[in-house]
Amino acid sequence: MSRLTYPLVSRNGPKMHFTPRGTHSSDSDEPQRLDAVLSLLFPSTVRVQRSRNILGHVHSLRLLTLSNGVRLLLKGSPFPGTPLLRQERYFLETEARFLALLGQSANPCIPQLYHFDPLGRLLGSAYLIRQYVKGTSLLEMENQLTTRQRNDIDRHLGFLASTIGQNVAPGFGSLQQVAAGAGKRSWRESFCGLFESVLRDAEDMFIHLPYAEIRHELGRLASALEEVTLPRLVVASFGRSSHVLLDETSKQVSGIVDFSSAFWGDMLMAELFKNPSTAVLEGAGMPLTRTKMEDIRLLMYACYRLVSQITVQYYRTRDETKEFDARRRLTATIAHMIALEAI
Repeated sequence: MSRLTYPLVSRNGPKMHFTPRGTHSSDSDEPQRLDAVLSLLFPSTVRVQRSRNILGHVHSLRLLTLSNGVRLLLKGSPFPGTPLLRQERYFLETEARFLALLGQSANPCIPQLYHFDPLGRLLGSAYLIRQYVKGTSLLEMENQLTTRQRNDIDRHLGFLASTIGQNVAPGFGSLQQVAAGAGKRSWRESFCGLFESVLRDAEDMFIHLPYAEIRHELGRLASALEEVTLPRLVVASFGRSSHVLLDETSKQVSGIVDFSSAFWGDMLMAELFKNPSTAVLEGAGMPLTRTKMEDIRLLMYACYRLVSQITVQYYRTRDETKEFDARRRLTATIAHMIALEAI
């Protein structure tokens, strides 16, 4: 895992710090190790006052309340033995790279990264510490919103996606690949490789899927990907209602969480654009109608997401209702792709 080299500047908090490679964590107990991490960021008088685990996530998450009143989120490696898809193995470093890259944007909706240790020198495994974002998820609040409030939220999300996409790179692919100078020259090559990786994840678990049809249609329609010539920063899960936090009083976006699916590619691959409202497109500064090539790419991205959704069910606690719905939509998406004329 390569060392991060992005410039690190704190906005409104302790100095951001990346632990260098070196010795492994000590044998001291957990409170002492947490205090050792905090000593890199705060004066020695600051201690962890409360620590609360946040359950239901692949990665370990812990809310730390410090003696000076500051609250931070500690995100650690997945628990030992957790089965991971190929892309998920790099999610923690990807999020750290994304937050470091956006660290100077001063966007209040994007949490600040304070510390990342890829080797877990102090805690025993890789972890990052970032700003805690207060709010209630859009998933929980969407039934309480008026049409106007929802349009304001969608417009803001479109603007944020566009702002993130203004960051560009010399190559396509994961943040790690491009940082190492190993990015792909074309979006076609990069996306096809990304799709193939999740298909192999599914094959590894002997999941019944129409692999031959999917690979055939991907190859037949792949030339639509060649329209994308500028690698833009995109978060594949961006817009997912569970990742959007709202202020309970103002009903406005207070923050976005989870940037682990970030990569350099096509902005349209963000979940926000799979079925965007007019307000989303207005906020992003995009036209309200799509070209034929854009529609084809959106179909390919939908197919990728659905295969991923089905596959992850076999790597986690399986939800048969969600799997059935994803399979139904995948069948319809593949049928739509088959019906398209050759490009």
